[in-house]
Amino acid sequence: MTFPNFPDKHGAEPLVTPEEHADYRASQADGDVSEPPEAVVLCYSRGLMDYLTETYEGETVDHYYGQLYCFADTDYTVGVMGNFGIGAPTAVMLLDELIADGVEAFLSVGIAGCLDESVEMGEFVVPDRAIRDEGTSHHYVESEKYASPTDELFDATTGLLDERGETVHVGPTWTTDAIYRETKREVEEYANEGVLTVEMEASAVFAVADYRGADAAAMFVVSDYLGLSDWEPKFHLTSEDVQNLGDTAKDVLTEYVE
Repeated sequence: MTFPNFPDKHGAEPLVTPEEHADYRASQADGDVSEPPEAVVLCYSRGLMDYLTETYEGETVDHYYGQLYCFADTDYTVGVMGNFGIGAPTAVMLLDELIADGVEAFLSVGIAGCLDESVEMGEFVVPDRAIRDEGTSHHYVESEKYASPTDELFDATTGLLDERGETVHVGPTWTTDAIYRETKREVEEYANEGVLTVEMEASAVFAVADYRGADAAAMFVVSDYLGLSDWEPKFHLTSEDVQNLGDTAKDVLTEYVE
């Protein structure tokens, strides 16, 4: 069987476009629809979303699935999208809709499992490519192993971390839909290839942003270790690291749009 199941679908006309859905959402909104920011942090953590909305003044744009919150101290040019769940399908649906509304850049941030035990808790991981082991991106562009971030936003992200003297690890990430089917053989092979992390969204965000002509990059902190030894969950230790990640992502995009 080919994947996607319907062969040669990539050049075919879609039944519904993001632009059509944006028009529908606008027609159902009460009053005028707010202008979207230029750049958006994609946030998969409810705790991080709560932290950002409580720490920084701003306003909510409430006609999306999830919550788009725009920061006042960026003159509303940068926002964060959260409270929509996790995984590539929903992230890409919102990315499509935000691009249709005029958003130009995305920084996908969150916790990630780590395949390299030399990466310490709290250190930043910035992927330079992502293994496309999720299903969503393959409905947009032809299947291949990797998707890559936009060079300019990748450089802006690593550049800011370097300026601040942060420890940053750069390398591949593995994006998969099935967290309970990450097998020992896969972990061993990818660890030997130098893959640093495993998560659920990056490759789809990279591929679809490129397909739509938007900029995208990603940044993670470690929540658990999936190396060649036993699994080490450390989710309970990540709160401050995740908050630092969110603050830093906001700063990256603020500089990027200036």
